[in-house]
Amino acid sequence: MSLEWTGIERRRVARKSLEQIVMLSFPDEVTIMPCEMLNLSVLGACVRTKNTPILSTDFRLSFDGFRTSFDCRLVWRQDDRAGISFVS
Repeated sequence: MSLEWTGIERRRVARKSLEQIVMLSFPDEVTIMPCEMLNLSVLGACVRTKNTPILSTDFRLSFDGFRTSFDCRLVWRQDDRAGISFVS
C-alpha cells in the first residue's frame, strides 16, 4: 500500500534535495537516458531531463547503472523537469 492511500498527501511528504545523475530506461527501447535527480521522497522524485523528453509514462529508474532499479510513472512535466512516482 502506498503512503498516498494511507492519507498522506504527496506534496507534504519530506523531500531530500540532491543533485545526482540517475538513469532512466523505457519499455521496448534499447537506450538508457541519463538525467539529474533534483529531489527525492519516499513517494517519488523530481528529475531534470536536459532537453530529452520522457517518451513513456512508465519506465525504470536506477541509481547504480541498473544493478538495481525502480518502476516509475510520470506524474507531471514542466519544461525540462518532470515529477515521477515510484510504483510498487
